[in-house]
Amino acid sequence: MTKPPPLIFESSHDGGSLPALQMLVSDIFFWEILFQISQFAIKVASTKYSKVIVNAKNVNSDEAMATLCEQGPSYVVSFVHSMYVTARGMMHLYSLWNASNMDKIFIGPEGSDYRVAHLEVARTNILFTAYLFYDMIHILHQYPKLGAGDTMAHHMLFAFCSIINGTYGIMPFQFGWLIVGELSTIFLNWRWFLLKSGRHAGSLLENINSMFAGSFFLCRIGIYTAGIVHLYIFSMSELKSLPSPDVSGVPLSALGITCGCMLLGWLLNLCWGTKILKKVARARPKVVVQDTAVATKAGQKKRRSKRE
Repeated sequence: MTKPPPLIFESSHDGGSLPALQMLVSDIFFWEILFQISQFAIKVASTKYSKVIVNAKNVNSDEAMATLCEQGPSYVVSFVHSMYVTARGMMHLYSLWNASNMDKIFIGPEGSDYRVAHLEVARTNILFTAYLFYDMIHILHQYPKLGAGDTMAHHMLFAFCSIINGTYGIMPFQFGWLIVGELSTIFLNWRWFLLKSGRHAGSLLENINSMFAGSFFLCRIGIYTAGIVHLYIFSMSELKSLPSPDVSGVPLSALGITCGCMLLGWLLNLCWGTKILKKVARARPKVVVQDTAVATKAGQKKRRSKRE
C-alpha cells in the first residue's frame, strides 16, 4: 500500500497542515494591513510635506506625489519584507551551517537534531509565500504598473516551489541562501523612491547604486553560486534520495521543478549581473571625462592667475 501524499504545508508545523495554513492566511492579512498603513501614511505626508518629499526642480510635483501615493505602499511593504527575510535567511544559514548534507536538504521528523532550526526555516517560507500571494493581488490590481506578465510568472513559480518545499519538507538550507538575495532588493526599493521623488543625482543615489550592485554580486552571484555548487555536487546523493518514500517522498517531477527553478534563477542572476556590469562600465567614462574637465579648468585658472 502506497503512502498517501502529505497535505499542503504539512511538514512546516508540528501541528500539521491546518496551523501552517492558518499562519499563511494571517501572514497575507499582515502584509495587506502593512500596505494600508503605508498608504495612509504616504497620503498624510503628501498633504503636509510634499515640498520636502519631492524635488520639484527635477519632476512635476503633483505627478510625483500621485505615483508615490499609488505605488509607494507596495514598495514600502517590499522594503520591510526584504529586510526581514534577509535577516532570517542569515539566521538560517548560521543555524544549519554545521548540519549534515541530509539535514541541509531535508526537514527531519519531530525529535531530530535540527528540528527547531528546520521549523524556523518553514516559518520564513510561509511568510515569504504569503508575501508572494499578497503582491500578486496588487500587481493584478494595478497592472502593469507594479509589474507585468514576467513578474506574475516569477511569483507563481516561486510560490509553487515554496509550497512543494513546505509540503514535503525539503531544501531548508538552500532556502537560506536563496532568501538572503533579497538584500539587494532593499537598495533597489530605496533607489525607486529616490528616482520617483526627483532625486536623479547626488552622492546618496550614487551610494545606493553602489550598495545595490555590491549586494547583488555578493548574494545573488557569489553566495548563490556557492549554494548551487554545494547542491549539485556535494549533495547529489542526498538529492537523489529525496523521492524515496523512506525520506521525503517528493514526486520526481516536483523535485525537478524546484531544482530547475533554482538553476534558472542562478542563470537569470548571471544575466542581470552582466547588465549591471555594462551599466557600470558605461557610467565610468562619463565620470573620468567630468573629472578631466574639472582638472583642465582648474589648471587654466592657475595659469591665468600666474600671468596676472
